[in-house]
Amino acid sequence: MAKTGRDFAKKDFTSSAEELILVKGANDFSLADLAKKMNISKGTLYYYYPTKDDLILDIIETHMNDLSKDYVDWLNRHKDDSITPDRFLDVVFYKGVKLFNRSKMHIYIINECVRGNESLRNRYVELWQSWEKKLIDGIKVAFKDEDDPEAMAYTFMLIIDGLAVQEAMYNSSSEMIERLKGLLIEKGEKKHECNKQAK
Repeated sequence: MAKTGRDFAKKDFTSSAEELILVKGANDFSLADLAKKMNISKGTLYYYYPTKDDLILDIIETHMNDLSKDYVDWLNRHKDDSITPDRFLDVVFYKGVKLFNRSKMHIYIINECVRGNESLRNRYVELWQSWEKKLIDGIKVAFKDEDDPEAMAYTFMLIIDGLAVQEAMYNSSSEMIERLKGLLIEKGEKKHECNKQAK
């Protein structure tokens, strides 16, 4: 199909789709809804996005790339500072929750992956693995005595997933996040003390 008069950027579609998702939820909005919102024909939309999954993947990829860039930029800006575990956790949870404050979309993707949407699952896992590697790099800086940064990164990812679910259920708690950070920092400090005594 030939492009119609106007060319669109990815952001034109993803921004409008996110607005619809926040109102209707990821399950209940359609490409027809998006075409109507953007005042374009369905044919024009299908030229850019043949399926809803293609659009959702672009939204997730955009957010994961933004998250990774923000996080890596922060690490690079502070690489010569003393990055404390407390400050590191503030950034990780803030960036993670910022990414998944679109919790309905996150749950939609998990649901589609569980239901057997292999292309969505494979791309989502690939993006998560990329984020996990970046988390591991940060953990090695902030938790110098951590002997299993991979497991710690995975734990952080599970926490962020859980926060996304609680956010979607309107059951998130800033106080609980602070308590959780305290537990993780205490674990790191105990390990540091044990390592010092062993030397």
